[in-house]
Amino acid sequence: MDFSSFDLVPVPVLVLDENYRLLFVNRRAREVYGSGGDTCYTLTHGSESRCSAQEGHPCPIDFIREEKLPTYGTVHVHRTEDGDAYFYVLASYLEEDKLFLVIHLDLTDLIRSLEISEPRTELLMSSGPIVFFLREKDEDWSVKFVSPNVADTFGYTAQDFTSGRVSYSDIVHPEDLPKVMDEVERYSKAKAPSWTHEDYRVITRDGRVKWVLDHTVPVFDEEMNVTHYYSYVIDITEKHEQEELFRKLAESNPNGVILFDFSKKRIIYANRVLSEITGYTEEELRSIKDPLKLIHPKDRHVVLNHIRRRIEGDRETFSYNVRFLTKEGKNRWMKIISTVITYRGEECTLVTLIDITGEKSREKRLHDLATHDQLTRIYNRRALVMFLDKYVHSARRYGAPFSVILIDLDDFKKVNDTHGHQAGDRVLRLMSRMVRRMLRRTDVFGRWGGEEFLIILPFNEDPYPVAEKIRKRLECTEFGSVGRVTASFGATSYRKGDTIDSMVARADRALYEAKRRGKNTVVYV
Repeated sequence: MDFSSFDLVPVPVLVLDENYRLLFVNRRAREVYGSGGDTCYTLTHGSESRCSAQEGHPCPIDFIREEKLPTYGTVHVHRTEDGDAYFYVLASYLEEDKLFLVIHLDLTDLIRSLEISEPRTELLMSSGPIVFFLREKDEDWSVKFVSPNVADTFGYTAQDFTSGRVSYSDIVHPEDLPKVMDEVERYSKAKAPSWTHEDYRVITRDGRVKWVLDHTVPVFDEEMNVTHYYSYVIDITEKHEQEELFRKLAESNPNGVILFDFSKKRIIYANRVLSEITGYTEEELRSIKDPLKLIHPKDRHVVLNHIRRRIEGDRETFSYNVRFLTKEGKNRWMKIISTVITYRGEECTLVTLIDITGEKSREKRLHDLATHDQLTRIYNRRALVMFLDKYVHSARRYGAPFSVILIDLDDFKKVNDTHGHQAGDRVLRLMSRMVRRMLRRTDVFGRWGGEEFLIILPFNEDPYPVAEKIRKRLECTEFGSVGRVTASFGATSYRKGDTIDSMVARADRALYEAKRRGKNTVVYV
């Protein structure tokens, strides 16, 4: 159950299990009693023994159990942050959940002013945020009794209700009345000892709409038929107004917005923009059992790491980029900005998702322009130098071998002079495509300059077979009107102490030797 709504109640509210252990303590209770204790009696009395063991402190929970009552109240003296104070302790048993709901009403000022030790129930109901109703079990829920403070919340006086001029069903918003009636009928048939309605709206005397939290306790006759309903009604309009404001801000946000429960790993809310980006409806997003399915598999570890940090207590604002998967399976790059907030009494993350797919595409295009040869679409000299630096570093530090092959097309100037530069460009493109297909995915192939090309072979100590295979394929390939072309190859492998310059120079010398031997050959040094 979600008890976070009780944080809005300005009186102490406790939720206990059947062993008197605290499952929930609302904000006001923490202010009054502090944070010590894990049972109701250690929190309110500072005692390790139950209330019933102390003179003058009958336990309302014990009384409910013994007499099989749905609710019972009594007066206690509790230890507070400001000293001892009188409280009226009202307990209700939630049978379906095997829990006790306990409300503490501060009587200190009342008892001092009236000098009484046993306050009457009607005095307890004369003020405060909780409105008490005793309603008939009839079609209109006629009100038999209501606390005088009803006018503060609803505008109607107690006499308006008890005289029959206004029934309880008259003030329930027409759109919410069927839902409330259904809940009453359902719980009554199940003979539930009490229940808390889903939040609903009421209409005040002056026509204003308010949201209320309604905890209802049925009154049974000897044959267990419901005769009346006893309700505690609290105005929670402020809570709903805050949620409505949040939703309006979220829906007007040009970016995607998610409320994410990081402890349960579920989406509480997603705005319209995120639905448009991902292709999922808001309902579909909320119902996804594993939200990580929205993240690209290669990026899920990033999200999992941030969720783990949240669970471990990290509350700083996170910002990182991941790929989202749309309903159609397409990738969308998102910038994630994650902040921890409290929503309905629970910590969750407010996640803003900025679609940076276009920005990433531009980055990729700029990167391609900076690292690829425009004519052949393979790596350019700048990129090749970066790869060489990486592999030289790995070879020095980890002993990882690698080799390079330098290729130069033979007599290429004749091709351009005879057939034109367009034909020469076509040969370069076709030759680049052919060589790239013959290499491993881990190999690096690029244009070193003009008609010269460079291949880097990671984890390779013998580049000769690779060079020879390319040479043979090239010499028997027809390039349209140009016919066949050949190339010379200079190959070498990394040696201890090598630099980029020393390796390339050695490959260049081998290439020169291949030219000297008559071209269309491979020389390995």
